[in-house]
Amino acid sequence: MAEQRNRIDLARDDLARWQSEKPDNYWEADPNIRDVLRMHMGARYDAQLEALRATGAEAATAIDALARLSNRDENLPLLDTYDGIGRRVDEVRFHPSYHALGEKLWATGVLAALGEPGGEVACGARGYLLAHNGEAGHLCPVACTAGLIKLLQQVGSVAQRERYLGRLLSTDYAERLHASQFVTEVQGGSDVGANDTMATPDPERPGMYRLSGEKWFCSVADANVFVVTARLADGPDGTAGLGLFIVPRHVDGELNGFSIRRLKYKLGTRSMASGEIDFRGALAEPVGDLSRGFKTLVSVVLDTSRVQNAVVTAGVMRRAYVEAQTFARARRAFGRPIIEHAMVQQTLARMRVMTSAAVASTFRIMAITDRLAAGEGGDDLAAARRTHVNINKYWTSLWCTRVVRDGIEVLGGNGAIEEFSVLPRLYRDSIVLESWEGTHNTLCAQVLRDFAQRKLHQPWLREVEAALAAVSAEHVGAHHARAKTLLADVSARIERLLTFDAAHATLYVRHVVDQMCLLQGYSALLLELSWQSEQGIASDKALLVELYRRLFIDEGDPMEQLDLPELYRRASAQL
Repeated sequence: MAEQRNRIDLARDDLARWQSEKPDNYWEADPNIRDVLRMHMGARYDAQLEALRATGAEAATAIDALARLSNRDENLPLLDTYDGIGRRVDEVRFHPSYHALGEKLWATGVLAALGEPGGEVACGARGYLLAHNGEAGHLCPVACTAGLIKLLQQVGSVAQRERYLGRLLSTDYAERLHASQFVTEVQGGSDVGANDTMATPDPERPGMYRLSGEKWFCSVADANVFVVTARLADGPDGTAGLGLFIVPRHVDGELNGFSIRRLKYKLGTRSMASGEIDFRGALAEPVGDLSRGFKTLVSVVLDTSRVQNAVVTAGVMRRAYVEAQTFARARRAFGRPIIEHAMVQQTLARMRVMTSAAVASTFRIMAITDRLAAGEGGDDLAAARRTHVNINKYWTSLWCTRVVRDGIEVLGGNGAIEEFSVLPRLYRDSIVLESWEGTHNTLCAQVLRDFAQRKLHQPWLREVEAALAAVSAEHVGAHHARAKTLLADVSARIERLLTFDAAHATLYVRHVVDQMCLLQGYSALLLELSWQSEQGIASDKALLVELYRRLFIDEGDPMEQLDLPELYRRASAQL
């Protein structure tokens, strides 16, 4: 009995050690993100160090604890339809931990970084560290608010920018404006052209409109200001007839002609309030050219959310790896830590490689955004970026779910227990992130339309070719030639795809996009490896690139690759 008791105590001691040895600062524990940011930010990197170090510490400690608390079933948001004397208020009531978390998250400057051109990578870096806690109830509001910030910066009037931007960029949670975007209608879904919410000119307020209709999936239902699509009475059918509007929550202290039917009880992202909203004459102001409302929505608002979605998936993947790798070091089975077992090493190595590729491709896209903001690259680079954004959102969200599922497997049965680790919550969030801002089929269909109608595959292929040309063959070895071969293969597949009739092209596009994503990740990793080699930075990036090639590009017979166990061991040994 004493021996049995001792085994139980030792096992619990191992779990306690796992808890105590997990990072207390996600920035300090992640040399890869530091190198990636140093590469992309250049001279601006040093100015961000203090803020990123502080964000990493907050994310690993206080924000982690608050996210766990605010996501408990009993603490999820509630809808207060009426106040105490029966007046309609339609307010979302949150647990105090939600607001405490929001104060810390907004204070990081994750949105303030967008106040100046060239702040995309800085914003993404904070978001990545914060996303180690999943969506946490606030990163969807951050994404939506970022979309409105960019919308105003790019197409808003001077008066609109003066009215809204200051508070949208604020680091003060109590004073902030936070935004949402209401597009989906019950009959539309991804078919936005089927939307029926109507916009009618307000005869008493020149230039203003009144919106009436139902929006079916309204995340951030508590937002201060909404970005809404609505059909113009004299406009054409389909998406061409949709205008884009800004709708404040309150006008003159009163609810602005809308009501919340109910909140959604979702699989994931549960501490963020999503609802169903009816507009009944809500006052709205156009933003941008009304005749290009849907195009503006896609090119600015959804584009921003898709990048932010990828940032969150990268952070979630990193957290899943941290949880699983530290657990594997502490947990013992069959007389030794489970990280010494080859199958666990294989799983961890795969998780780390996939995470590294997601980080590489996502931050490369944000660096391209900063280049464009600085006036570099022109229309060709902007066109290539559009394709990068869409396929990256698709691929990183798929990989995120797989990585978190792998992490749960490493933890075994404990991995399914909500109070044992954050992985069940991250898994639920990851599945939601797959559908946010465009399902997989929607994104692949958009890529196909862009290629068939606008020939956007050409600037995308040229941009990847230029990236590979910037890679030093001396530093990446045989990978350089392999990437160029893959580029030629992808180019040929795209050209063949465009010869098919519409039905066959639709069936085959996802396979082609998969290959494009593999090339996108490979080229981004090679750029990092080449840069690190030129800078004399010691890392195991070459090992990760080699595993990326073997696992996802040249999947040979593993029984013929006798060095794989050692590669897995080395890759899984590093946090």
